[in-house]
Amino acid sequence: MLDCKFEIHAGFSVLFGASGAGKTSILDCIAGIKRPESGRIEVDEVVCFDSAKKIDLPPSARRMAYVFQDLALFPHLSVLENVIYGLDHLRKETRQEVGHAVLARFGSGHLVQRSTRDLSGGERQRVALARSLVTNPRALLLDEPLAALDRATRLKMIDALQSWNEEHAIPILYVTHSVREALALGQRVLVVEAGQVIAQGTPAEVLDRESWE
Repeated sequence: MLDCKFEIHAGFSVLFGASGAGKTSILDCIAGIKRPESGRIEVDEVVCFDSAKKIDLPPSARRMAYVFQDLALFPHLSVLENVIYGLDHLRKETRQEVGHAVLARFGSGHLVQRSTRDLSGGERQRVALARSLVTNPRALLLDEPLAALDRATRLKMIDALQSWNEEHAIPILYVTHSVREALALGQRVLVVEAGQVIAQGTPAEVLDRESWE
């Protein structure tokens, strides 16, 4: 059961805590996959959920990009087709240009024609990140998106995410149980335990390496 209250703003906020603490459930409620028993969820001045006013927008209307732990790529489509899947409102040429650009940004431009079945775990995660950003979402929800990457690739991806968000300035809520990732990414860290946010602030304020590692 979740019982938490917090605000996030443009930039990186990290949901940090042990497995089973409720981090993914919080993302699911924000995205509209799960329905909280009560409360209010507002993103970019849009009320997505309000139990008192009986507001509950469907996931498609919330415009959240969500990278799941299992990535949820379409195995029957190519990398490029996966990335541009949600861009049907654009001309084919424009869709492909946008897809190529975001894949290149995340070091995956050489994978465009590959089947997602043939990708390594790290390649699949880079493609999932690219797909999440191609629609210019209202907010980005990331559930341990770098877990399958080696340290060098992880650092490159962190740099790419930070660079992308300097241009787009949307809220990014990033789930991790890694102190290193929280320290590297978080402008703000929210510590989750048993479905509650028990501490929040800058990484230096709330994370003690010896306490959490």
